[in-house]
Amino acid sequence: MKADASLAKTYPQVYEMVEFHNKGKAPHWTDYVSKDLVLAEVTPGQVVWEMEVKESHCNQLGNLHGGCVATLIDICTSFVTLAHEGKSKWRSMGVSTDLSVSYFLGIPAGETIRIVCTANRIGKNLASIRSMIYNSNGQICYSGSHTKFNIDSRL
Repeated sequence: MKADASLAKTYPQVYEMVEFHNKGKAPHWTDYVSKDLVLAEVTPGQVVWEMEVKESHCNQLGNLHGGCVATLIDICTSFVTLAHEGKSKWRSMGVSTDLSVSYFLGIPAGETIRIVCTANRIGKNLASIRSMIYNSNGQICYSGSHTKFNIDSRL
């Protein structure tokens, strides 16, 4: 993952989590996806990522693999919990309780995608987050919804 250090001033928790992901010593299966993510924007309740689709992200038809799309939505939407500025401030990204993905249009290797993740609602215990993945022409290709459970009291 890559993020501009200037984000550390406005959204320190988001920046620290990106740095935490980059410091992992043991290889993790999500590294094949997360290493190519670039944090493009962070605003209250929204996080935007970009990534160039590589052949290693694609299925046998040459398009972004469905499992890779689900992984991207899982990883990218989780950061929204740290960009929330409302009454309920989370210290961690929580754990997933539900993840739903819709596939509309394939994206081939070589294209840069934009992953826009927005909070529907973030409460004390649950967060509802939606995501839209756009191709380089601005077309919606995939969408997702992700529900997270806050585990801060267990840390």
